[in-house]
Amino acid sequence: MLYLSRYACFFNRSPTIACYHSLRMMPVYIPETLFPLIKNFESGNCVEVQISLVDSDKKEELLKIIEALKEARILIKDPAEDEKAIDYFKNLLGKPYPHLAYFILTDECNFRCKYCFVKNQNPSGKMTMDIAMKGLDFFCKLIQEDSKQFDLEKTIVFYGGEPLVNWTVLNALLDKIRLLIENGKLPKKTTLNMVTNGSLLTYEIAKKLKNHNVQVSISIDGDDSATNTNRVYANGMPVYQDIKRGFQICKDAGMNIGASCTLSEASISDFDKTMHVLLDECEITNLGFNLIITGDGKTNKEYNERAAKFIIDAFKIFRKKGVYEDRIMRKANAFVNRTVWPFDCGATGGNQIVVAPDGDIGVCHGFTPQKKYFPTNVYDNNFDIKTDATFAEWSMRSPINMPECQNCPALGICGGGCPFQAEIEEGSIWALDKRFCVHAKMTLEWLIWDLLDQMQTT
Repeated sequence: MLYLSRYACFFNRSPTIACYHSLRMMPVYIPETLFPLIKNFESGNCVEVQISLVDSDKKEELLKIIEALKEARILIKDPAEDEKAIDYFKNLLGKPYPHLAYFILTDECNFRCKYCFVKNQNPSGKMTMDIAMKGLDFFCKLIQEDSKQFDLEKTIVFYGGEPLVNWTVLNALLDKIRLLIENGKLPKKTTLNMVTNGSLLTYEIAKKLKNHNVQVSISIDGDDSATNTNRVYANGMPVYQDIKRGFQICKDAGMNIGASCTLSEASISDFDKTMHVLLDECEITNLGFNLIITGDGKTNKEYNERAAKFIIDAFKIFRKKGVYEDRIMRKANAFVNRTVWPFDCGATGGNQIVVAPDGDIGVCHGFTPQKKYFPTNVYDNNFDIKTDATFAEWSMRSPINMPECQNCPALGICGGGCPFQAEIEEGSIWALDKRFCVHAKMTLEWLIWDLLDQMQTT
């Protein structure tokens, strides 16, 4: 007797059905003519009975399909196997440990981007040198508490506001971080990232950033029209040319240039222009696409679908040119390696700390202005991330642990999107990030059929 797993799902591209287990992630492609026989296992059935229902020339093919479905755990001997599978992944949750630290060097910015989710907040100023150094000490102390974790890669992100508004402190942090790595207080595998609007970059700053191996991501949304539609200076003047100048400075400094591209309606409306700017004019080597965070709590389904399609179409080009696009690659890696991706956000899993300009420490940088989910500060020498209630809650926030996600085909590759967006829209970090649901499902279906296409051409 065999049963269809409750995590089995099916995709139709006539004349083929892709059978897929949302946790095992091993697609099995079958002729749609045989699909009704596979569906007969939904409530349990005998293999012999199903074999008897096909003509003799199809029996061997059906037997091979059934064996492949058993290997992929799409067909199982006992429904209890499903409980064991999900329990295994749930048991991996609930272990907060900091792999990522955001330093919000300032919440001030020389831009007034229309879609910025903190645009209506009152800035509190720049991080002081003392708080910056205490924040580094705090991060070092946390990662040194577990010797098994110390040699794993850590990431420090310089963020804002616009981080270069506080260049003096950032400059000092770079020197201090290098010293801490040399002295064994930070792992050698510590990477540094900075997200900037690019307008304040100078050749001197770029040289320093390159010397310290900082991966710089400059925010740009496409051509001058797409970018200036939503990104303007505080006085309302356009910003595009100054952003482009930032790219040129980094290029002249010999840096690998990244981009952070927020997909507004203006960006999506002309795919070719947006791609031309990113690839040909800015010459990016890596990129992260961002879905707009809807501060008004309203999700636009049409936008979600168009943005998801844009990212997929862009990825097809990027992979040919060797450009790393972070948002799809996380899912592609999970799919190819058949490794469940439980957290798509650094804060979920309890794997991120955020150091605010005033020294408060939280788990999600989206909540920095209102200081929600900020349980401690840089001066708290007794803080224990493993027992803190805030980090404990966020360490469990995964689609693996969310009832609404259990029947979703993208359960294994999704990671759950943005809890900040979920709370804005639905009032809880445990709600769905509906923008991300669309993106994850469309990406999964594309990955499944793209794999088949590649198999058929090799």
